Amino acid sequence: MGNYILRRLLLLPLTLFCIVLVNFVVINLAPGDPVSFAEISQEGGASRREDRSVAFGSDQRYLQFREFYGLTLPILFNNWPSLSLGYVQKTLWQLVHHRSSPESQEEMPLKEYDNLRITFGDQARFIMPHLLTVLEDPQTPPDIRELAARFFARGGSRQGYIGANLTPEQKAWNRRIAQDDLLLRSFMWTNGASSEEILQKVNQMRQWYEQSKDFYHFNPGKWEKLSLFFFETRFMKYMGRIVKLDFGTLRNDSSKTVLSEVVKRFKYSLTLALIPMLITFILCQFFGFLMAFKQSQWPDYLFNLLFLVLYAIPVFVVAPFLIEKVALYHTFPFTSIPIPFSGFTNPDRVYDQETSYQRLLDIVQHIALPILAIMYGSLASESRLSRTAVLEVLRQDYIRTARAKGVPPSIILFKHVGRNAAITIVTSLAGSLGIILGGSLIVETLFDINGFGKFFYEAIINRDYNVIMFSALAGSFLSLLGYLVADLAYMWLDPRITLE
Repeated sequence: MGNYILRRLLLLPLTLFCIVLVNFVVINLAPGDPVSFAEISQEGGASRREDRSVAFGSDQRYLQFREFYGLTLPILFNNWPSLSLGYVQKTLWQLVHHRSSPESQEEMPLKEYDNLRITFGDQARFIMPHLLTVLEDPQTPPDIRELAARFFARGGSRQGYIGANLTPEQKAWNRRIAQDDLLLRSFMWTNGASSEEILQKVNQMRQWYEQSKDFYHFNPGKWEKLSLFFFETRFMKYMGRIVKLDFGTLRNDSSKTVLSEVVKRFKYSLTLALIPMLITFILCQFFGFLMAFKQSQWPDYLFNLLFLVLYAIPVFVVAPFLIEKVALYHTFPFTSIPIPFSGFTNPDRVYDQETSYQRLLDIVQHIALPILAIMYGSLASESRLSRTAVLEVLRQDYIRTARAKGVPPSIILFKHVGRNAAITIVTSLAGSLGIILGGSLIVETLFDINGFGKFFYEAIINRDYNVIMFSALAGSFLSLLGYLVADLAYMWLDPRITLE
C-alpha cells in the first residue's frame, strides 16, 4: 500500500501540471482580455485616441497590471524576438492607415485594430532594433516614423516593483526605469515637428539604445532567444509564481491576495459542502436499503417516484421556493423563531455578543435552508444508486450462503451487504471533494452567503484570471485527493481489494 500511495503522490504534480496547462491555454485563448475596456465618445460611439495611448493604451494602471502578470507575453511560446523588419513595417503602416493592406479600400474594424495595436505594443520590447531601423530611415513617411517613436518608447519602458519591503536591488531598478521612462517619453514628437528636431530625437534614441541594449537585453543572442522562446511566456511566468505559492492578487484590488480571500470564505464553502455530503451518505444508505428490501412494493415505488421528481427539479427553482414559501413569514416548527434566508450568521454586531451555544444555534438556523437546497438533488440520485448497489449485492452467492447458514439478518445487513454496497457510494462521493472550494454557486448567491462559489462567480464576471486559475488548481487537487481517499476506502471496505 505504501508503494501505491507513493506512486500516486508522485503522479500528482504531473497531473496538476497538465490540468493547469489545459485550463491556462483555454482561459487565455478565450475572446477578450481581463483588462480590456471600451472607450466611448460623448456621442455614444466607440472612439480612437491618436496620442501616445495608441502604443501605451489609455489606462496606465491596467498596463501595469498586464505587465505584472505577464499578460503582455505570448501564451506558450515566444517567437517575437525573431520577428522580421518587414513585419514591423507592415504593422506600422496598418496602424497608421487603419487598413489591412494598401489594396484594401475598407477601414479595419475597431476591434481588429485594437487587437493589432495591443499585440504590437506587447511585441515592442522584442523588436527595438527594427523600430530603430524604421526611425533612422529617411525614406520612412513622417506619420509612420512618429508612430514608430511611440512604440519605441513603449518597448523601452518597464514596470517597477511595488510594495513596502523592497530590496536595494529592486529600489535601484525602480530608479533606473523611472529615469529611462521619462527620457523615452521626451523622445516622442507631435505633428508639425521640424526635420532637425526629428533627427535630433532619433539620434538621442540611438544613443540611449546603445547605452541600454545590454541592460535590457534588446539584442539577444542565439541561446538567449532559445531561452526566451520557452521561458519568457505567460504560462512560465504563472508557473514561476505558483511554485512559490504566489497565486496573485485580485484584479480590482491589488492589496488583497487570492489566497487570503479564499481562506476568509473557506469556512462557508467547507460547511456547505461537507455537512450535506455526510447527511447524504447516511440518508441515501437508509433509503437505498429500504427500497431494495421492499423491491416491487409500495415503499419502493413511492420513494423511486419521489426521488425521480426531486432529481428533475433544478436548484434555481427550489432555492427561491424555499425562500418565498418556507422562510418568509414563517417560523421553525414548534417555535417562534423566524426562519432566516440571508447570510451565514446574524449581523456582526449581534453575532459578536452571542455565547458559543448561541452562535452554534445561529449558524444552524441560517444554513438549514441552504443545506436543504444543496443536498436534495444529490440525495435523490445517491439513494437510487444505493438501491441498485444493494440489490446487486443481495443477489450474490455469498449472501445466499450466509442466509442458508443461519447468519442473523443484522450481521448480513451491516457486515456483508452494507460494506460492499457502500463501495459504489464512496466512488460517487469521492469526486465531490473537489467542490469544497466551489461550494454551490446558485445557493450561495440566492442566500447571500459569502462563500467561494459566489466569489468564483464574480471572478468569472470580472475575468479575474488569478481567481479562476486558483479555483481550477485547488479543485483539481482536492478531486485527485478524493480519488486517493476512495481507493484507500475500497481496501478497508473490501479486503479482497489490494493496491499493489
